[in-house]
Amino acid sequence: MSHPHAELLQDFRHALDRLVPLAPTVVIDEARQLAADLESNESSTPEQIRQALIYIGRKEFPYRKAYQELCAGDEDARLQELVLAKLDDDVKAKMESVAKYGVHILDFVKSSQFATELTSEEQSVIDREILAAHEILNKQCDDRAQERKGKFEELVAQWSAAEVRIQMLIDTFKAMADRDEQYRDDILARVRQFEEGWSMIDVDPTEEDVQKEITYWTEVMSQGEDDGVGE
Repeated sequence: MSHPHAELLQDFRHALDRLVPLAPTVVIDEARQLAADLESNESSTPEQIRQALIYIGRKEFPYRKAYQELCAGDEDARLQELVLAKLDDDVKAKMESVAKYGVHILDFVKSSQFATELTSEEQSVIDREILAAHEILNKQCDDRAQERKGKFEELVAQWSAAEVRIQMLIDTFKAMADRDEQYRDDILARVRQFEEGWSMIDVDPTEEDVQKEITYWTEVMSQGEDDGVGE
């Protein structure tokens, strides 16, 4: 019998496939063991699965960001070039008609146009070529990172420090919820979004975004205190 939360566990498995190759083996092994434990336990809850995704996502964060930074640059352009080179003339012409307006292939496949302007067979071909291109680029990035091991480790240290700063800001923001009952639920809801951002399947929280929220709510609370003066 399938797990009652099989879809969420499948997301976990897909996330495992995207773990940065240069992440420590201990992190990768722990992630796989967590997924296996959750899958084997039919009573595991969605919250337990989400917390596991957050736990591993935060651990992998410095390595993922370092890996991405080391391989950043022309990767999107190279992916598009690799995909277009593999398509037959008819499909290639359709994709190039969109690309000439500055729309990247990865954005196009997420749009409604992709489903309406291409046949299901053409869509499948493009999806396969995108996966193949990702594999090629990942291999190139792996090689580049291995060759620049010192730089990779330096970036990991920088992003590890950033992870600590981000969490400290989230904790500071969370503490603000206790300052005013009127805004408590709104603040905690935003805090939860930031905390879930550590998840392997979500968008990473940033120092800038958390600081903006702290600044905004500080101003809101200060305004509320000013309005209450003299009452």
